[in-house]
Amino acid sequence: MKIGILTFHGSHNYGSALQAYALSKQLSEMGHHVQIINLRNQAQKDAYSIFKKRPFSVRNLIFDGFTVMTYCSRKRRFRNFEQFINHILPITTEEYGSGEELRNAKFDFDAYVTGSDQVWNPSCQDFEPAYYLDFVDDSKLRVAYAPSLGKANHYKEDLALIQSLLKNMDSISCREEDGVKVLRQLTDKPVTHVCDPVILLDKKYWEEFAAEPLYKEPYILTYFLNNNHGDRSQVEYLRKMTGCRVIALNEYISDWLNPHVTLRIDVTPQQFVSLIKNATYVLTNSFHATAFSVIFERTFFTAIASQSEVHNNNDSRKIDFLKQFGLESRLMPNGTSPDVSEAIDYTKTRQLLSEFRQSSKNYLTQSLSR
Repeated sequence: MKIGILTFHGSHNYGSALQAYALSKQLSEMGHHVQIINLRNQAQKDAYSIFKKRPFSVRNLIFDGFTVMTYCSRKRRFRNFEQFINHILPITTEEYGSGEELRNAKFDFDAYVTGSDQVWNPSCQDFEPAYYLDFVDDSKLRVAYAPSLGKANHYKEDLALIQSLLKNMDSISCREEDGVKVLRQLTDKPVTHVCDPVILLDKKYWEEFAAEPLYKEPYILTYFLNNNHGDRSQVEYLRKMTGCRVIALNEYISDWLNPHVTLRIDVTPQQFVSLIKNATYVLTNSFHATAFSVIFERTFFTAIASQSEVHNNNDSRKIDFLKQFGLESRLMPNGTSPDVSEAIDYTKTRQLLSEFRQSSKNYLTQSLSR
């Protein structure tokens, strides 16, 4: 079967790139001919440009100066992502800039799969209704695999939009339990809870995908995204407690100035996976860094907002994920510190992960057999 995937593959974000890779690889291993539809709208390109378009302010002027100082690293990262997107991912030759262009395109796919990542979150700056496959002819199969709504609470107008767009779908699934609950209130179609695509590929696969180790000595890997919650100050606490060096994938001036931190904003997706695989500790507020920490059975801590704020932000995807595998003790709300004395027993998690992976593959098989 010829399958076209629609996802945030063009984002210069490690999680986005790797989930796109994983879904295309899994569908290919199931015997399908797969291409990722190369939709890259201007909002997405602007978001990941080296120099951002923003209003004049002292704060933005300082950040632009920091961008200049780290330009060479940022340029390498930009090239690394473009290399991965254009030569590793199976994208269509043609690039599309909007959903309207997709409507006018002449595709010959038998089925379309949308997801994963936050493609169903209308609050995302690069959101397009096309991610609900509204451009696809009714004669074609339309499957949602693990799209994320990003958060549990949405504006009424966004929910109304989502409800109208769900009518296009033949099979619906979602990456988070909270998202499943929201979608079930908006449609009478079945909604299945499935894993993120990076979970579809097992530990052995990712070990082979990962680049060679970048560092020999023990290190703390820290990866904090600006649009997520979580207390970064605990990185210094963890460094003092363990004596490990800190490798930071963050774009923060404070990390660049800190003599105890090695700033690496230029790594490839393969090196990103390797850095998590070989880390002594991982401290992050990223969903996908959390997911890979679980895959590689690392000692990790996932930073989130304080308990009183949890249900009003995008932490639900990390909370749902860790609770499902009995790892909620790895959540680190603001105001708490990482407990390095607590070892993680992955025995039960390993089994739960295997079962979830298989049930998610079953959903894909069944949805594409209609």
